[in-house]
Amino acid sequence: MNDPRRLGRKGAYRLGELKSAAKPAPRARARHQPSFGARRSRGSPTGWLAVCAATAALLGLGAAFGLWFLPFVAGILAGVAPWRLRSALGLVVLAVCAGWGAALAWPALSGAPAGATARTVAALAGLPPHAGVGVAATLLIGVLQAAVAVWLARALTYRLR
Repeated sequence: MNDPRRLGRKGAYRLGELKSAAKPAPRARARHQPSFGARRSRGSPTGWLAVCAATAALLGLGAAFGLWFLPFVAGILAGVAPWRLRSALGLVVLAVCAGWGAALAWPALSGAPAGATARTVAALAGLPPHAGVGVAATLLIGVLQAAVAVWLARALTYRLR
């Protein structure tokens, strides 16, 4: 370094530069334009609805037989599927609400005292003793199972995507 006045200024040290006669022109950066519009999905809406209906039917049948863990399994399968997070989460939330809702409504529609059971369950859980509160709490538990399962599957398969 011959000139001490250039110390600490831009280009004073020339670190990392190659000594060549012709320097290439710097490339212009591509402009990034953020977009908040809808992105194109990876599947058809009818296929998504068919999978949702099949999942809801399986969850409702499983709930009728006491398989309370099936929303977690459905969430794991939806989280591993090659869908966007929004689609996978929407599928399991809708399927759990439809499947478990049908399984909870079926005994009430067939004449069983399901309302009294829901009131008792809600009161035992420390909630207001109303049938709707018990049903809503049950559906919320199923939705939370499915949402946590989707999150877990996405977290574990992040590197595989």
